Amino acid sequence: MPVSLIVPGSQIPFVKGGDRSKATLDIIGQLKNTAGQDMAEIRQTVKLAIDDSQQVSRKNIQYTTGFTLPLGKYHLKFVVRENQTGRMGSFETDINLPDLKKFPLKLSSVVLSSQRGPSGKKDDDNPLSNGGFTWVPNVAHVFRTDQHMYLLYEVYDPASAPAKAPATKPGVKVLTSIEFLQGPRKYSRPRWWRATTVNVPGRDAVAFAFDIPLDRLNAGLYICQVNVIDDTGGSFSFPRQALLVRATTPAPPAAASPSATPDSPPSSAVPNTRPPSP
Repeated sequence: MPVSLIVPGSQIPFVKGGDRSKATLDIIGQLKNTAGQDMAEIRQTVKLAIDDSQQVSRKNIQYTTGFTLPLGKYHLKFVVRENQTGRMGSFETDINLPDLKKFPLKLSSVVLSSQRGPSGKKDDDNPLSNGGFTWVPNVAHVFRTDQHMYLLYEVYDPASAPAKAPATKPGVKVLTSIEFLQGPRKYSRPRWWRATTVNVPGRDAVAFAFDIPLDRLNAGLYICQVNVIDDTGGSFSFPRQALLVRATTPAPPAAASPSATPDSPPSSAVPNTRPPSP
């Protein structure tokens, strides 16, 4: 179960040290079951060293960790302490890890991200890793029109059809598409991608990963709907998540290109979406 926390950079009093600004955060996380028993705990001091050019006061600091847990219901609480002034903040929430065997379509959470980086061998079992990249969840679901939105989700234990010949393996057929909805308007024409093999054998899962440029969407609030159909098993799911797309901050006049043109109007199809490799 991956967990991400966000601390606004404006709430951290960085101390100047050479050409970098420094700060430390103490992070404590505690997970309890419904009986109040401690199931997991995290204690870590995070040292930050930021270049002034990064303008961290206008951005967020994101901390990502995770837990390996049995199925069940839990209560999660995190406390973050900034060590320069002693200021503290906390967050807590209930978590339910359901038994997916009771669901016709066993679908993971849909991860929305605006940032991903190269993954290493230690990330092989990380559910946020796919195709050589590790996704950094965009917790706030706020994007800019000059960014890409990366989507990642998995279908576990998809139904398989009998092999057509003794020497062939049983096949799966999972279909998916992505739509952006804004009130009665739809900003994408569903194009269906099909997976016919399990590409995450360790979890017996079909993983889908997409890279969607947002430059052809107008700024505003949207609903991102992911359509998933297990064609062999006859099951389906259509999870939705809200997101905000903000206009890109215009460059200063001195740096603007004389030939710059205004943004294109939204298209009826999501452009340049790359389906995952089977």
